[in-house]
This record gives sequence, structure tokens and C-alpha cells, in this order.
Amino acid sequence: MAVILFGDRTEDVGSRGTVESAMVSLGIPPDSYLFLSDGVPIPMDTLLTEDLRVRAIRVASGG
Repeated sequence: MAVILFGDRTEDVGSRGTVESAMVSLGIPPDSYLFLSDGVPIPMDTLLTEDLRVRAIRVASGG
């Protein structure tokens, strides 16, 4: 089962769909995060796999 980590929070998200669809199903806007797997940035359209561990890092921008 794929896992998405948010700071101290861990969510098991299954192994179907994409990182983006998993975020949306959790009610979290994916455009507000960077995603890393093994310390390497990955796109939000990455397919979920059984052994995928994703760290979601919230980003902020402003003027």
C-alpha cells in the first residue's frame, strides 16, 4: 500500500490512481505541496504502487 507522509501524519492511500488523486481524496489541495520519493522530487501524476512512500512538503508563496 502506498503511503503519503505529512510531517507527523501518515496516510495509507492504496495503490490505485496517482499521487494527485490520492491527495484530492484526502481533501488536500495537491497544488500546495511538493512531493518527494526517496528524497527525489516526483510529479503529482506519478502512479501509486504498493511500495511507494511519498513525503508531501507544503509550499507557500506570496507577494
